[in-house]
Amino acid sequence: MPNPRDGSLSATSTSGGRSERFRSHRAFAAIWDQATKRESRAEQQLRREAAARVAGRVLELGVGVGANWPYLAETLEYEGVEPDIHMLRRARRRAASMGRTLSLKRARAEALPFEAETFDTVLATFTLCTVQDPASALSEVMRVLKPGGALVFVEHVRPGGTVSGWLTDRVTPAWQRVAGGCQPNRKTADTIVQAGFEIETMDRRRANGLPMISGVARKASS
Repeated sequence: MPNPRDGSLSATSTSGGRSERFRSHRAFAAIWDQATKRESRAEQQLRREAAARVAGRVLELGVGVGANWPYLAETLEYEGVEPDIHMLRRARRRAASMGRTLSLKRARAEALPFEAETFDTVLATFTLCTVQDPASALSEVMRVLKPGGALVFVEHVRPGGTVSGWLTDRVTPAWQRVAGGCQPNRKTADTIVQAGFEIETMDRRRANGLPMISGVARKASS
């Protein structure tokens, strides 16, 4: 039911036998929609590089408002998932404005509605910092990727410095509340490896002052 205080919407889904609730964010979806239309050159470059790395049948994890679509080839066999209903509505409007027909589903990364070994590539940009259970989400990504398939990622991560890391840990609870669930103190590269992926290539850089990682992680071919 809508929350009269913040316009959020709660949805229930099941992951790994657990019933979990996901809160949609009406206000943040509107802010993010505008922000992605005014991204810095660094952010645009990260999206452009990620789009160049996808191939075959592609699943985009956490479509958001469709900010990657201007960089993705229209010939791709594409599926997209997004749990936030307000994001998804804006994404569908953006697709219509671009004249693109895209397959979009409302689903959580922790419970993907696809058969095993379905996709050649999974694309995740600014997503694994937001999902409620990154380990479960990456387990699902591993499940739906074909052997030898690629996870292409662009993610906020925890700074490596002792002081900057400590400060990021301190601000994360407040940041999470105002930024649609984003947790900027996650060690996402470690989580990707722990999920069984081999990181094939990874760059570390800053965009808008925030530490980022971008690259490709591969599922074993056998």
